Amino acid sequence: MAGIDPKYYYLTLGLLGFCTLVGLVLAFKFQREVEHDLAPTTEKELLGPLEKAYYSGLMDEAEFKRIRESMEKRKAGDVEPAPRRPVARKAAGTPEPGDPEPMGEVEPEEA
Repeated sequence: MAGIDPKYYYLTLGLLGFCTLVGLVLAFKFQREVEHDLAPTTEKELLGPLEKAYYSGLMDEAEFKRIRESMEKRKAGDVEPAPRRPVARKAAGTPEPGDPEPMGEVEPEEA
């Protein structure tokens, strides 16, 4: 330490402090952006673009009311689960179009 000029010591210390301050500000801004992105959307945020579309004439009144009622039901927890679709199962031994032929006994070709 005895060989370091005090001018460079304080300059280095000041730069280190400045970089730390800038880093903290950037980290705080980044944290706020991430929290905003992860926050659940509010009803106002969801209805805003829909209201604009309704008032500009891009959406009719019945469609707007249906969407609003659906959102109110979802908010109240009265949402019915989506109907389950039956799973179509392929019967064993019935090849689908485009399926490769099974490898098995090879029949000799007649000449």
